[in-house]
This record gives sequence, C-alpha cells and structure tokens, in this order.
Amino acid sequence: MGREVHFYTLEEAIEEGVPYREQGELTCEYCGKSLEQLGIVGYDGVIRWVIRKECDCEEARASRENQERQQENIKRKEQESKLLRAGIPKRYLRASVTNAESIRYIESYRPGIGTGLYFLGGVGAGKTHAASAMARLFAEAGYDVAFTTAKGMLERVKATFDEGGTEAAVARYAKCDVLVLDDLGKEDATEWSVGTVFSVLDARYEDMRPTIVTSNYAPGALADRLARRGERVTAEAIASRISQTCRPVYLGGRDRRRLG
Repeated sequence: MGREVHFYTLEEAIEEGVPYREQGELTCEYCGKSLEQLGIVGYDGVIRWVIRKECDCEEARASRENQERQQENIKRKEQESKLLRAGIPKRYLRASVTNAESIRYIESYRPGIGTGLYFLGGVGAGKTHAASAMARLFAEAGYDVAFTTAKGMLERVKATFDEGGTEAAVARYAKCDVLVLDDLGKEDATEWSVGTVFSVLDARYEDMRPTIVTSNYAPGALADRLARRGERVTAEAIASRISQTCRPVYLGGRDRRRLG
C-alpha cells in the first residue's frame, strides 16, 4: 500500500516550516471570497498548491448541484444506451427483479455454471418484464448481454444471408455471456428456424453459457409447438436442452396488463 498523501494548508506549512511556493490569488467567481488552497510536497521538498476548497456561498453550492445533476443525467443516458444496445426493450429499462426465484438465481450466480431460467406463463403474466430485469442486472454488472425475441433473432440472422455474415450473426447469440430469448414458441416453425434455435442453444449448452427463456409453453408443449411442421427430433432436442439448463419459474396465467 502506498503512503497516504497529506494536503497542507498555508497555515500548516508555515507552522511546520515546510518550504512552499507562493500562492496566487483564487477567489469565488460568484461572491469574490478568497478560496483556501491545499498543497502537497513535491520531489524537491517544496509544497505546490494543487487544489482549492470549494466556496460555501449559495451560488457556488447551486452551481455544484447543477453540475452533479448534469453528470447524473450523462451517466443515466450512457447506461440506457448500453441497455438498448443489449436489446432490452425501452419499456423495461427500469424493470426490477421481484420474484423469489430470480432473486435466488442472482444471489447464487457464478460465471460458468451454465444454468439459466425458464419463465413460463400466460399472455401478460410478466415474463418479458422478469426477463428484462435479469438482463438489466447482468448488463449493468458488465456482462455481454443479448436480449431478443426468438422471432427477432431469426429475422436478424436471415437478414445476413446475402451479406455473408450469418455465422457472425449466430455467434452474437451463441457466444454472448448471457442470452435472453423472449417469447420462444411464437416464431415460425420451419426446418431452418428450428434448426437455428437449436444451434444457438446447443452451442450455449456446450460452452456452459446461461440462457434465460420466456415462453407461453411448458417444455413438453413447446416441443409440440416447434414440431408442428414435422421437425420433431430437433424440437425435442430444444426442449431437452432447456429442461437440462433452465430452472422453471411459473408466473401464472393472469394478464397483468389488464389488471387495474
């Protein structure tokens, strides 16, 4: 540990006989009051005046408070931009974790365990809110987070077909620290879409990366839903991966959006 730096006042320097450089006059820009300066001993043993004490006049205090508010706004906007880049919907940027299972998961989380959550419930039960709250906490903690609906993920991957960037698009979801896959089961169940979802989930399974999923369907019903065009084996493999790696969190069937 380094030695703590001592800041001298002019009175202390004179009292202790420490040589110092002459002070220039510093005054408050609002009230004109002379401001006390603080210094540190340089390499040559001479005190240099490096900081000044803030004035306590009303105008100076108001200016400092205004600057603090501006800095807070800048930080808030930067944080919001970070969350939006992660894909978290604007409506849920301030979503908070409220259910007990999510709280236990956050408290016990360790990188590399590969275990996620599976939020299950009816329309409007709060699945996206719960998943967004989890995504927000991980993003604010510095993890690389990707929040997307299953349909949105597939659309973004498909959009890269002509550009040759499909592998990178899939990797965005397969390799991020935390993937939140919202509304799984609502996407079209083509051979390609089911296969793409499986490739993402399987890669995360192999690499022990956590995935947080929301769906209207329990894993067994999800397999039936994804297999509605005949992709039974892959659909069951998806349901199996989810059952192995995600703790179920049932949020009920009430539509919170309709509750007064």
